[in-house]
Amino acid sequence: MKRFFAAVLCALLLLGVGPAVHGEEEGAPVAIADRAGLLRIAEDPAGTYELTDDIDMGGEDWVPLAFSGKLNGHGHTLYNLTVTAPGPDRTMTYDGNRKEYDTVFGGLFSVVKDAEIREVNLINAVIDVTTDQHCFLGALAGYAEHSVVADCAVQTRSHLTLTSINAGVGGLCGFSWESRFSGCTVDAELIFTDTNRDALCEEFIGGVYSCGSGQIEDCTVKTRGFSEVYGYCHNGGLIGMFKDVKGSGYRSHVYNTTADTEFSFFEITPSRRAYCSPTIGEDTQRACERKKMYAAHFAKFESRTPTRLSPEKCDEPQYADSLTPGDCTHWGYTTHTCGTCGYSYRDSYTPPVHQYGAAELTVKPTCTEAGENTYTCTLCGHRQKEPVPATGHAYEETDTAPTCTENGEKVFVCANCNDRYTEVIPALGHTPGEWTVAQAAQVNVPGEEQKVCQTCGEVLERREIPALPYIHAEGMTLSADALALHVGDAARLTAVIAPADATEPTWTFTSSDPAVAEVFPDGGIAAHGPGTATILATSADGRATASCLVTVTYTPWQWVKHYILFGWAWE
Repeated sequence: MKRFFAAVLCALLLLGVGPAVHGEEEGAPVAIADRAGLLRIAEDPAGTYELTDDIDMGGEDWVPLAFSGKLNGHGHTLYNLTVTAPGPDRTMTYDGNRKEYDTVFGGLFSVVKDAEIREVNLINAVIDVTTDQHCFLGALAGYAEHSVVADCAVQTRSHLTLTSINAGVGGLCGFSWESRFSGCTVDAELIFTDTNRDALCEEFIGGVYSCGSGQIEDCTVKTRGFSEVYGYCHNGGLIGMFKDVKGSGYRSHVYNTTADTEFSFFEITPSRRAYCSPTIGEDTQRACERKKMYAAHFAKFESRTPTRLSPEKCDEPQYADSLTPGDCTHWGYTTHTCGTCGYSYRDSYTPPVHQYGAAELTVKPTCTEAGENTYTCTLCGHRQKEPVPATGHAYEETDTAPTCTENGEKVFVCANCNDRYTEVIPALGHTPGEWTVAQAAQVNVPGEEQKVCQTCGEVLERREIPALPYIHAEGMTLSADALALHVGDAARLTAVIAPADATEPTWTFTSSDPAVAEVFPDGGIAAHGPGTATILATSADGRATASCLVTVTYTPWQWVKHYILFGWAWE
């Protein structure tokens, strides 16, 4: 009975029934066309996404993301990915004794659970992490649990340098817990450098995943592994170490998969085990089913003593660079070759691209029908068609201008096809201005205000301005109440009527004795002879008066002249 239920469970998993299917109810996938779109996965890790273009991941280091949704790459490529530190997400991994370790992870994704990743390609995925924590690296995911990775292609260089104990480097995935990898192609250079001689490290390298359990189907894997380990090595062209979860009914297997494997390693430990295989490094339980698992090529170099085994042999390599340009079907890249040790690697990939010549108008557009441009690649002759929008009608317009009260008309005639139509231009309507004074109000006589159309000048509204009341003068003051003058002097008086808004704010001056002091209409005073005279100011309405007493005397010289020298006789 237990075997029956285990078989049913395996069948369900193989058919894709289980937690790996997500997002069916979420509707259309979120389109991702650039690096920023990939970063937004962090806002909804359980979402459903699709790539709509190849994406250059270069420019800055990538921080691995946790993911539990669906991602369909539709065959698009993420290229020039660089990861130099683990992501922030952690979970438990285990070693060959199922001892658990709190672990960090590096790759495009860090922790992947119950997820699907399909038809995503990685070219020049460079994962280079140095850490003192337990750590697993994989180009697509550092850790994958109950997830599906299907029809993906990965070309990666991954290097893990550490001082901790439980760690590994995988081509597709670092640590796998009951995940499925199918239809994938891997080309991986995997490097593991243990720098802690005082602790026995558990090292894992695998072309698909480095440690754990899972199913591998229809994959082609090329692995070049290099490991320097003060502890225990588990190196496999497909799996470094297979170890299932204790008590699990999950059945791991490898079906119809080919491994092309080379390993160079040393294992320094009192009890050497040195697991190294073209396919599965260690499977002590022999619980991973194998069917059509092929080793196309296998080469192994094992050192009994510590030595530098990483492919880059020089401490200070001297690289010469050569550019291989891309073409219509091949990626371009730069090759760096050390002149001392001969190590060579590629980076700075550029995607294949057609080199199209000038557009050829193969279908001429009309006013209403789209046309077509055809572009021909100068390298391979590939032809690509592009719609040319319809030109649209080229209307010429004739206007009859509207007035305030009469409609106008627009007539449109296409210069290309003579299509025509008319449009009514609505009457403008009057545009009232502000109230303006047409006739000012006067005392006891009303005035008038008008609103006039600013466009045509027609009077639209009229209203009366009330007549002004007659305001009498109630008081008057002079600039002086008294003046003392000598004969021949001149002075001036000014008057002020109250209230200030009196209807007739004018006055007249009179002198009580012009022979003594003569007053003029403007208030000017002329002193003619000794004596006194009163200057009286009277308002125009006669309601208000004010006076000034003017005293006129001789100066001492005038007195002498007049009285001593008988000036009176001269006059």
